[in-house]
Amino acid sequence: MKYSFEQKANTSVTNLWALYADVNKWFTWENDLEEISLDGLFETNTKGSMKLVNMPTMVFELVKVIPEETFIDKTTISNVGEIYFIHELRATNANETSITHSVEFIPSNRKPEINDLQFVSKIFEDVPASIFALIEAATNDSKI
Repeated sequence: MKYSFEQKANTSVTNLWALYADVNKWFTWENDLEEISLDGLFETNTKGSMKLVNMPTMVFELVKVIPEETFIDKTTISNVGEIYFIHELRATNANETSITHSVEFIPSNRKPEINDLQFVSKIFEDVPASIFALIEAATNDSKI
């Protein structure tokens, strides 16, 4: 089960990627983020942890990182399933980028069910706002 949101931005892939690759900059585009840490470099197989407002600390893993193109992080919830947060950038011209953020849920030991819609919808609800905050942060960073 996967939800996606796509938006074009008048900024470069490089400006946007800089906000992804430094997890301390996630605070500029993730409004419910309280804490985040990464146990190594921003690359495939690196683990980290984050705490969102009104949520317990969660461990995540960067399962795929292709610089200036995509990164996917995975959070596993015991006896529930895996949640993948997919972040993709695609240059559409010299200074315009298409940004797509997706949330995919894979339940443990069963197929997705209609009841999973509410769970995944709740996780996804902040995604469009985070893309607009990402665009604003990238635009402001490029002016400095």
